[in-house]
Amino acid sequence: MLDLLIITLTGVCRDVEKISAERVNDLSPYGSSVLTSQGVGLTPQAFREGVANGSVAGHFGFAQSIHMIAAALDWEIERVEETREPIVAKVRRETPIVSVEPGQVAGCFHTARAWRGRRPVITLLHPQQVRPELEGVKTGDSIEISGSPDIHLSGSPEIPGGVATEALAINMIPRVALGVDRRGALLPVTK
Repeated sequence: MLDLLIITLTGVCRDVEKISAERVNDLSPYGSSVLTSQGVGLTPQAFREGVANGSVAGHFGFAQSIHMIAAALDWEIERVEETREPIVAKVRRETPIVSVEPGQVAGCFHTARAWRGRRPVITLLHPQQVRPELEGVKTGDSIEISGSPDIHLSGSPEIPGGVATEALAINMIPRVALGVDRRGALLPVTK
């Protein structure tokens, strides 16, 4: 959602000035390793300490997604800035793995911005948390491309991340095994 779909959508643009995408998702289906990496159940102070020592990682792969998008557009990225902020629960939230009390961290709001010159050209926002609906937060995916033409695509609820990641990996096996050229066409099989 935060790279390949963006790249696909840029294919209908004559030019692209900047890209913004947001993925709001529910972490409830995930296991303890994912919840731990998002800081779920920590105090806000422990979350910040976890960001500082690397135990709270947020979304894995933001930098790679940004560089993948930039490469597809032939953009030179000067720097990528990331932030991770705690999403603090106002109500009790519970999953089979974790119970989050009011005042504890329910998830991570991870952002990444890529800069060219003095302006950000790619902004990725990923607030992910357990049971967001308990506080009126709807899940979904949204992509905005400023260019010619402008593109706005959004959908709700979110595309399920775990299932979608598994399916993408499996569905790409033939393309990786056979090889594809830059346009995505299958290369001829050679011995």
